[in-house]
Amino acid sequence: MNPYYYLFYKLTRFLNKKGKNEWGVIYAVSLFPGIILSIGYAKALKLTPKMFDGFYIYPLILLLAIIFIFNSIMFLNKKRVSRIIKHYENETEAQRKLGNAIIILLVLITLALIIISPTL
Repeated sequence: MNPYYYLFYKLTRFLNKKGKNEWGVIYAVSLFPGIILSIGYAKALKLTPKMFDGFYIYPLILLLAIIFIFNSIMFLNKKRVSRIIKHYENETEAQRKLGNAIIILLVLITLALIIISPTL
């Protein structure tokens, strides 16, 4: 199971029920790694909020843009999306529970990083 594809599948089922909101799912899939990497970037460089007014904001914006562009290229491919959906539609109940636990863990980790991180 590819956790990134599974996250996309779950968000597609949640946000794109009518099939007309591909960009919302792509934004949501980009949000989780973007937040985690942003906080890691700030922690690794020991940045304070005042430092984000200067040079340090530009590499962060570039990183977030690269994540979004990568996801856009990857998930606007209709063949790949249909393969992902077809693959995960037939999952067993045990696989579904494990996948849901992984998604909940990712959301909780992301929220904990946001709450715990005093620099952002």
